[in-house]
Amino acid sequence: MTLIDPRLVLRALPEVDTWAFEKFGQTFYGALQDREFVPLGGMHDGGAEGFDSASVELEPEVFFEEETSSFLQISKEATARSKVRRTVKRLREYGRAPKVLTYLSSQVISDIDKEEKLLSDELSCKIRIRDAAFIEININASPSIQAAFKAYLEPAIEYLYKPGTADVGERTEDYVDRTLAVFLRQEVDNRRDKSGLLESIADSLILWALGDTDPDKRIFMSRAEILARIEETLPAARQFIRGVLDDRLGRMVSKEAPGGRQIRWYRRDDKFCLPYETRMIVAVENADDDLLKSEVSAVLTERLKSIAEEDVDAITDAVVATCHSSLERVFERQGLQMARFVTDGDGDDELYTDVSQIVSSEVDRLACTALDKGRIRRYCLMILRGTFYKASDAERKYLSKLSRTYILLLTLKNEPRIVEYFRTIAKTFRLYIGTDFIIRAISEQYLPQEDRTTSSLLDILRAAGSELILTEKVIEEVETHLRAQILEFENHYAAVEHKIPFELIGYIDRILIRAYLYSKLSPAEGIAPPESWRSYIAQFANFGDVRSLRARSQLAGYFTRRFKMTYETTDEMLAGIDQSELEILTERIYETKRASGNVKVEGRLLAYNDALHILRVFRRRVETKENSPGNQWGFQTWWLTQDGKVRRAGALASAARGGAHFMMRPEFLLSNISFAPELKEVRDSFEKIFPSVLGVRLSARLSPGVFESVMDQAKEVSAYDDARAGTLITDLTNKLKGDALRLYEVGWEEQV
Repeated sequence: MTLIDPRLVLRALPEVDTWAFEKFGQTFYGALQDREFVPLGGMHDGGAEGFDSASVELEPEVFFEEETSSFLQISKEATARSKVRRTVKRLREYGRAPKVLTYLSSQVISDIDKEEKLLSDELSCKIRIRDAAFIEININASPSIQAAFKAYLEPAIEYLYKPGTADVGERTEDYVDRTLAVFLRQEVDNRRDKSGLLESIADSLILWALGDTDPDKRIFMSRAEILARIEETLPAARQFIRGVLDDRLGRMVSKEAPGGRQIRWYRRDDKFCLPYETRMIVAVENADDDLLKSEVSAVLTERLKSIAEEDVDAITDAVVATCHSSLERVFERQGLQMARFVTDGDGDDELYTDVSQIVSSEVDRLACTALDKGRIRRYCLMILRGTFYKASDAERKYLSKLSRTYILLLTLKNEPRIVEYFRTIAKTFRLYIGTDFIIRAISEQYLPQEDRTTSSLLDILRAAGSELILTEKVIEEVETHLRAQILEFENHYAAVEHKIPFELIGYIDRILIRAYLYSKLSPAEGIAPPESWRSYIAQFANFGDVRSLRARSQLAGYFTRRFKMTYETTDEMLAGIDQSELEILTERIYETKRASGNVKVEGRLLAYNDALHILRVFRRRVETKENSPGNQWGFQTWWLTQDGKVRRAGALASAARGGAHFMMRPEFLLSNISFAPELKEVRDSFEKIFPSVLGVRLSARLSPGVFESVMDQAKEVSAYDDARAGTLITDLTNKLKGDALRLYEVGWEEQV
C-alpha cells in the first residue's frame, strides 16, 4: 500500500468523529501490540450521541485484552488526567483490576512522561499515554493501520485532497474544485504588479504585530520579531513581507507618511513600537471589531434562549463559542461558497451539510459529558440555521467581513486547497534542467543553507516527486563553461587574487569566479572557505580533466547523484525528432541571438542544443500522453531555463503545436512550491486569524474591485458543469506554468 503522509494525521484527528476515532484506535493499537482489544461496553451506534447505559458497564471507549489485564481507553477529550482517573475508578468499581491502562488520545499532549508518572503513582496502575504525535509517527507501521486510516480517518478530510494525492486522486479524479478554478483565473488574468495591495496588507500586519508594544512600559520589538510574528500568523506573507518590510517600516516612521508618523523607531537599538496616538487609533478600530463580534454573540445567545425549553445557562458560553468556531471553520472548508452565500444568498444544500459536520467535530473537542455534547450540538445546529437563513444585521455584517478576509487569503495563496494543489502538481513534473540552473546550483556551494535558492529548489522538487532530467548536451555545455572560467581565472585573476578588493567582486561577470572570491573574502559562518581555485573546481570533477575537456562522465555522475537526476543521452533525445524541424529551429535561434549581438563562437552548436531541448519537451509530451484533453494536471514536461531569446525563437515550434509553451520560469516554482508555506501552516493560520480581531481587520485591506472580481468569477464558474470546469483548470494551469510575462512577488534574480 502507498505510504500515508504523516502530516495528514494531525489534520484528520480533530476532524474525525468519536465513533470513527474509536474504531481506528482499536485497530491501530491492537496492530502495534499484536493483540486484540475488545470493547467492554460495546461501540457507539454509528455516530449516535450516546449509548444505552442500562446495557453497558463502562463508557464505550474502553477496551481490554483479557490475557494481560491491559485496558485501552480511546478518547477525543481535551483533558487526559481527569479522564484517566475516572476510568480507573470505574474499572475498580465494577470489579476489574487494571494493571496497565493505555490512554490513546486524538490530542497532542505535552509532558507525557510527567503525566504518566504522576498518574501511575497516584492510581497504583501503570498508565501509558499515546497521543496524536505517537499516531502520526506510527501511521505506516503496518498495512492494517494504513487501512484503518483510510477507512476511518481519511473520509473526514477528503475534501482537502481533491484533486489530492495519488490514492485519493484516483478515487476523485472527476471532482472539480471551483475554488481552484477561480484562483487560477485570478492568477492568469492579474499577472501584473500587485504591489499596492501587498503594501497595504504589509502596513496592517506591521501595526497588528506591534499591538502589544508600549513605550511607557519599555516594550519594543525588533525587525526580526515583527517579521516572525507576521509569518507565524500569515505564512503566505513570507513571499512578500521580507522584501517590503524595511521599506514599509521606513515609511511608517516618517512624518511625511499619510496621516503622519504611524510607528516610533528607536534608532540606536533598531527597535519599534506604536506611539500613543497610533495605539489609540488601533484601539478604537479593534474595539469596533470586537463590538461587532460581541453583537453577534448576543444575537446567538438570544436565539438560544428563544428556542430552548430548558435551563441552558450552564452551556450557553459553550454553545456560543462553538457557533463561532464552526462558522470560522466553514471558511476554511468552503470559503468561496460561503462568501458567495453571504454576498448574494447563492448557496446550496452541500454548504449547510458541511456546517452540520463541522459542528459535530467542534463539539467533539469539548471537555464535557456526552449528554451536554448532545445538547450543545443540537442547539448549535438550530442557531446556525437562523444565521444562514434569517440572519440579523450584525451577523450579515460580520460574515461579510469574514468573507472579504477569506478572499484576501485566497488571493495571497494562504488557502489549504491552493497549497495542496501546487504540492500535488509538483509530483507530476518532468523537468529538463537547463545549463544555467546547473551553474547557479554549483555557485551556491559555499553559501549558508538558507541562501542556496537554486539547489534548494531542485532538492524540494525532487523530494516532492518531480523527475529532474540531466541531458548529455547540458553536461557538454557545463564542462565547456567550467573550462572557460578556469582559463579566465588563470589569465586575469590568479596573479592578483590576493589584491582584489571586496567591493569590486560584484562587478565580475563570471558567476563561479565571483562566488569563489566571495567565499574566500567573506566566508559564511560555519562554512570553511575553499583552499584554492583548483580545489573549488575539484568539488565537481578533477580539475585537470575539466581543463582538458575530459570530465563529462565525472560531472554527469556528480550531478545525477547530488540532485538524484535522471540522465538522458543525445541519442535518446533525438528519438522521434523531425530532423528538418530541428535544423530550421536551430537556425532561427542562432539568428535571433546573432541579431541581438549575444552570440558566442560556439553559437550555432548552442543553438542546436537549445532547439533539441525544445523539440524533446514536445516529443516527450506525446510519448507520455500529456496532450490528452482529459489530462487534469496539464503539461508535465517542461524545460527549466531562463533564456528569453530562446523562448521567443521557439515560438515557431510552439505555434505548430497550438501555442503550447515549452519553458517554465523558476519564479513559478519559487512562488508556488519552494517558498510556499506548508499545508499545516496554512491550516493553522485559519485557526489563528478568523477567531481574532485580525480576521475582521484584514477585510478592510481588500479593495472592492478585487472582491467583486473574484465573486463575479466564482458565479461564472459555478454555472459550469464539472467537465467544463475541469477543462478550465487544465487550461489555466498550463498558462500559469508557461507565463513569460507574469510579475511575481519572489524575484529569481533577487534570490541568487
